[in-house]
Amino acid sequence: MHVIIIGPAHPLRGGGITTFNERLARQFQDEGHRASIYSFSLQYPGFLFPGKSQFTDEPAPAGLDIHTRINSVNPVNWLLVGNEIKKALPDIVIVRYWIPLMGPCLGTILRIIKKINIQRSFV
Repeated sequence: MHVIIIGPAHPLRGGGITTFNERLARQFQDEGHRASIYSFSLQYPGFLFPGKSQFTDEPAPAGLDIHTRINSVNPVNWLLVGNEIKKALPDIVIVRYWIPLMGPCLGTILRIIKKINIQRSFV
C-alpha cells in the first residue's frame, strides 16, 4: 500500500506534529508499506513565526521519504503539489491539520487529489 502523509517533517524543527508524522511514516514502512511525507518548504510567513527559524540543522531522519514541497502561502504551489500527489496514486492520504492558516492550502491540495480512488483520513 502507498501512504502519503501531508504535514510538517524534517527540515522543519522538531515538535509534536513533526515527530508524530515521521514516526507514523516509519511505522507504515515497518509494516511493509511505502510511506512518503509531503512537508512544507514554507510553513509560516516570517512575521507570524515567533522564533528565529522554522528549520533545524539536525540531519534528516534516515530511511524516510520526505518531500519538502508545500508553500503554505503560495496558491500556485498548492496546485503543483496537488497534481504531484495525484500522479503518485496513493492508496491512503493522511492530512495533519492544526491551525486555520493551513486550511486554504491543505483544502486546495485535497480538492485536487479527491478525484482518485483513495482513503481519506483527517487527523
